[in-house]
Amino acid sequence: MATQASPAKTRVALWDNARFALIVLVVIGHLISTVRTDTELGFGLYAYIYLFHMPAMIALSGLFSKPEVTPKAIASTVQLLVVWGAWEGIWALLHGVVEGKKLSQSFLVSPAWTLWFLVTLATMRILLPYIARFRHPLALATGLALIAPLLPAIGVNFSAARTLAFLPFFVGAWLARERGWLSGAWFERPSRGLRVSAWALLAGVAAAIAAVALLPGGFRGFWRIDRWLTHRDSYAWMFAKAPIGGWNANDAGGWFGLAASGILVGAILIALAAAMTFALLVVISRKHSIATVWGARTLYVYLLHGVVVWALRESGVVDSIGALGWLGIVLLTAIAAGIAVLLSTKPVSVVFRPIVEPKLDWMFGRSEAPTR
Repeated sequence: MATQASPAKTRVALWDNARFALIVLVVIGHLISTVRTDTELGFGLYAYIYLFHMPAMIALSGLFSKPEVTPKAIASTVQLLVVWGAWEGIWALLHGVVEGKKLSQSFLVSPAWTLWFLVTLATMRILLPYIARFRHPLALATGLALIAPLLPAIGVNFSAARTLAFLPFFVGAWLARERGWLSGAWFERPSRGLRVSAWALLAGVAAAIAAVALLPGGFRGFWRIDRWLTHRDSYAWMFAKAPIGGWNANDAGGWFGLAASGILVGAILIALAAAMTFALLVVISRKHSIATVWGARTLYVYLLHGVVVWALRESGVVDSIGALGWLGIVLLTAIAAGIAVLLSTKPVSVVFRPIVEPKLDWMFGRSEAPTR
């Protein structure tokens, strides 16, 4: 322990409020995932959430990342990897004891369910010092994100596909903070016009999803966009399994047609996610509240909610509630919000700190120990 405590950094309410809002969306998305195709409301809500919630979470992580390879940055990344490894073990134990599953051959290669985020975040932190040396780092990151799905070999192993898909948001957020793009009163205290525009964008996307849902066959019949928004597969696979209104780029144009079509769709999804992320940051409250406190504990929610959702799925609770149709989706949404609040409370963080924020000071020197 240091002999002289350094002054604590003041947490900005905006970022923690945004984190809490996003983690609630994460829990909702996971809780309705297995019943999303049962109703148009469920599918539309799932699509809306997945259009931007993970890009936004990645962006918030990028905002506070630095391209310098400092001892503390190394220690922080190591801690992420240690937590990932520990939770891989926890999931393997749960599946083995409850479901009787043997240890998969892809253990520690293909991250278990939600754990891809830890692997992706650690990888991005490792890559940032190199990407930051390029003249146009955001263009590079965006190019990698758009080109990667052309290569089927880039898939779920070590979360490679998702890392590249979300890299522009991590790099873009770091660049925004580095170059002061979000500095000034215009962002700290958004004008009414900017707030109205942001709300209009978020509402407009929801209205567009609702409009497509009214088409014959519904949204699901027009486009299984959910298969695109998981960011795990190649353009060829996504066009084959989820053509857009019957448009399958595999049918004509050859490889170059497929590449151009996939990159076009990918670029639109990236632009939309970026716009919705920015809109969310504009409309989120800048004031301190209980949500601000909860937003400082989102890692607990992220890691622990998976076990809760898995238990609710295995017990049949999710299917039973989902069978109620649109009312079931509303109830599951409310339950998800409750789970997020519960897992954000202080008692939960005290009990589960050893497996969420383990103390690894013993692995490093004083200056290298991870900061909390």
